Amino acid sequence: MNHFIPGTFSSHKQQESSVSSAGPVCALSAWLFYSLSVVPLLILAFCNYPSADDINMGVGAHDAFQSTGNILAVWGQGIWLAWYDYFHWMGYYTSTALMAVPPSVFGERFYAAGAFILIAALTAAVTFFLHTLLGKLAGMDRAPISIISALTLFLAVQALPDGMARVESFYWYCSGANYILTWCMGLVWISLLIRLTLTEKHRIALTAGSCLLGFLVGGGNMMTSLTCAIVSVLVLIWLALPANGGIKGTSFKRLLLPVLFLLVGFLLCCLAPGNSVREGMVSGFGPVKAIAVSLHYTASCCINTWTRVEHLLVLLFFAPLFWMAAPKTKLSFRYPLLIAVLAYGLASANVTPPLYALGQITAGRLQALFYMQYLLLFVLTEGYLIGWLRCRVLQPDRSVAAEDPDAATAGTGASTHRRTLVAYWGVLTAMFLVLSGLALISEPAYYTAGEAVRELTDGSAAGYRAENEERFRILNDASVTDVVLTPYQNHPPLLFFSDLDTDPENWLNDGMRRYFHKNSVRLAPDAQQNGD
Repeated sequence: MNHFIPGTFSSHKQQESSVSSAGPVCALSAWLFYSLSVVPLLILAFCNYPSADDINMGVGAHDAFQSTGNILAVWGQGIWLAWYDYFHWMGYYTSTALMAVPPSVFGERFYAAGAFILIAALTAAVTFFLHTLLGKLAGMDRAPISIISALTLFLAVQALPDGMARVESFYWYCSGANYILTWCMGLVWISLLIRLTLTEKHRIALTAGSCLLGFLVGGGNMMTSLTCAIVSVLVLIWLALPANGGIKGTSFKRLLLPVLFLLVGFLLCCLAPGNSVREGMVSGFGPVKAIAVSLHYTASCCINTWTRVEHLLVLLFFAPLFWMAAPKTKLSFRYPLLIAVLAYGLASANVTPPLYALGQITAGRLQALFYMQYLLLFVLTEGYLIGWLRCRVLQPDRSVAAEDPDAATAGTGASTHRRTLVAYWGVLTAMFLVLSGLALISEPAYYTAGEAVRELTDGSAAGYRAENEERFRILNDASVTDVVLTPYQNHPPLLFFSDLDTDPENWLNDGMRRYFHKNSVRLAPDAQQNGD
């Protein structure tokens, strides 16, 4: 790492030359690596079928499509269910509308599109957010941001906590739409606010889009809407300070309306009459305990349990990118402790709502979103702290540039530093591949793609697909009014969420009955309940 410490470079131009030469190749390699890693996940999606709330909440949209074939009528049912649930179950009006229209309402085989939608949304949102924050706001070059985006996405998808977090992120659409999709909307909303403060172009369109999206994010899951509310209010307070322009400043005035739209949506979600119905069925923590436990969980779950060796290697991979970008940014890097505390607090705030409402975060969907937000904040905090170390501690006077050497020396120096950078990345890459290979040999589920490959090759995914094909053939047969189904024999860990019950009155069975207009639906009498 000596080559990345100020004073060991001959000049800033040599650093920039090193990155400009190696950066695009590394960026292309990083994106190729990430893209190949998700291929098994997408192939596996063709063996996926709806279950539980996909069926229960999709009844209206499915009926609308079957009777009219009109997509507007389908989404009309989604909006109606959001309105109904707002008064009778929960205030997540945006999430409910999205959950009410899983791809399976257009046909069970279309359910495979769900994983494509969720992975594509995650990829696009994280990339757009990082390019906006690091590029538009901080001034980093495109190639380093591309590397950071691709490898952060790799960790977000492949290093998810093993178990239901993976199922409920990408393969159970209702869950993914409620949590992953609305979180992606939140990242896009924050990105629009940043762009709104930095450019005069398309200001009206950006304002209108950020107001609409803010209202929708406010009505998404509480984990996302609370995070966005905290971030936006803190930014407004910061901008309201006289030193930053005050309440009459351009940035404050531009952000005020979009933030108000988000806060109105958030309050509507919190004050929904249906929330009291749901709260009466669960028992959570008080507000003080919920905050305390969430702060503890960030350390015990995110840092202690979910941060693995590959996370540390990737952060080391990012270090020279942040180091060399720091002198060119407009950021002052004056508040390292404040930024670190704020990042930790935002990661913790992500799970405060479910702890307050439920008293636990055992559901895979909650853990998945907790992990993803923590990961993104971890990467951004690293960048800020490295910028502080270089620009405030080791090289506080960024206005004094090192003298340029003569052309021959500059060329030799740039070549040396380029080789050093490539060698550094090469060593980290080799360590990553060796350690990952050893982990996959002992446990294929170490990465999400490893588990997907195992299910595709051991026959469990194909068996699960065949069982669902037969099951939905019977359910779509109008001549069968009282349906008795054989329980699943295949339970691929990434695809299987739940089975039906032997009791036709069970809510899972009743949803299936209403969805296919049967008199009753149940498992065979000797079947064992698999639970949800």
